[in-house]
Amino acid sequence: MRTLITNAEVDGRLVAVGIDGDRISLLADDQTPVADEFDVCVDAAGGALLPGLHDHHVHLLAMAARRNGVDVDHLDTSRDFDDELRKAVEQSDGDWVRVTGYDDYRHGPLDCDRLDEIVGDSRIRVKHRSGLAWVLSSAGLDEVLGNSSEDDLPDGVERAVDGRLTGRLLRLDDWLADRIGVTTPSLAGLGTDLASFGLTGVTDATPALGAGRTEVLRRAVVDGVIPQRIVLLGVDESDIVATSENNSAWARVGPAKIVIDEVIGLDPDALAELIALHHGNGRAVAVHAVSRAETVTTVTAFAIAGIRDGDRIEHGSVLPFELDPLLSRSGLTVVVQPGLVVERGDFYRDAVEPSDREVLHRAASLLDAGIAVAVGSDAPVTSVDPWATIAAASTRRTRSGHVLGESEKVSALTALNWYLTDPLVPGGAVRNLRVGTVADLCLLDVSLAHALSAPDARHVRMTWVGGRLVYS
Repeated sequence: MRTLITNAEVDGRLVAVGIDGDRISLLADDQTPVADEFDVCVDAAGGALLPGLHDHHVHLLAMAARRNGVDVDHLDTSRDFDDELRKAVEQSDGDWVRVTGYDDYRHGPLDCDRLDEIVGDSRIRVKHRSGLAWVLSSAGLDEVLGNSSEDDLPDGVERAVDGRLTGRLLRLDDWLADRIGVTTPSLAGLGTDLASFGLTGVTDATPALGAGRTEVLRRAVVDGVIPQRIVLLGVDESDIVATSENNSAWARVGPAKIVIDEVIGLDPDALAELIALHHGNGRAVAVHAVSRAETVTTVTAFAIAGIRDGDRIEHGSVLPFELDPLLSRSGLTVVVQPGLVVERGDFYRDAVEPSDREVLHRAASLLDAGIAVAVGSDAPVTSVDPWATIAAASTRRTRSGHVLGESEKVSALTALNWYLTDPLVPGGAVRNLRVGTVADLCLLDVSLAHALSAPDARHVRMTWVGGRLVYS
């Protein structure tokens, strides 16, 4: 398939761009190429043509699960939350009800007693928007626990001070799935949604994917359900080689994902040993670190173990200024989530200590310190919409309209460029369109200046992956 795109704005000028197979074959100021030499002609009408956008931190299967359940993230009050759960139970025909997007700040405290008041003896499980905890009704909890003895219960099954079960399960996704026989969510439609935002690639940051979930992703890519280019952190290179067909790898492998948790306990020496182990195997690492204690532990561990090209800190939500000199010298990349400023900003204003708030979800000050910055949505924790993230990074406005961290604003162009770096070199050089490069493209219906003045996904007109039109 040969495609010609005319009157496209590229680097501030109108050009004609030709696609032959999966590559850009023409990029010319001359707007009069012979149209009949191409199978398809598109008049961009002055719209900006960009390299395809890449989100450097998502969780694809969690996104699919959220799409296939009841999502309450759009609800702002506890009353609306209660009403939505009652409606979901009425429509469930007695089956398990799966709810995601629960926010304790907006929807109120939740345990099995409150769920029982809302839904009676129905089986329901509600996931906190952070992805770290489930809350089950008593009926659901009884089915999950069955005849389990006290000794059989994992540490994440929470108890109140009096020893009574609260219904909350902390970091027990796999354990819960095994107990209730959860089926793998359908990925149908997810790739189209991603393409509608101009996304031609994503990095799945889920740790320890395992053979089953890896196969689900592979099948979705091979079948074209997910047309995007995929980078995985939670697998080994051998997992991809073993599941590739015709010697054609269906995904690329990024740094090894490491999750640390202040609740469980932090040990910089043990973390340093794990980092060194991956480095010794020729692989960089991506360390999940959110709180102040976690980020300090992570940077300390890197100082002990040494740093390899490609090493990353995922989130770095509370990153003290005192760490900047080491970060800037080391070459570590921080993968930030500006979308959380919008979606959790009002909670942060009320609940986060002032000393932490001044270093919360940093952006501009990291760049000023010479630290490499990349962007990820952490979807489904926040919206995968990159244009919403670009707006969040440039305005720092919360849901209620307050500005959180005025000094951390960056320009919309800077935030867009975070999406245009190489999938394996986040925070590196921005990809440009030129003859011979892979035709992963995003066409807007307005100029770039117009799009960046008020970022909005509705300006995405067409998306190509490898020269194939995947969204129009």
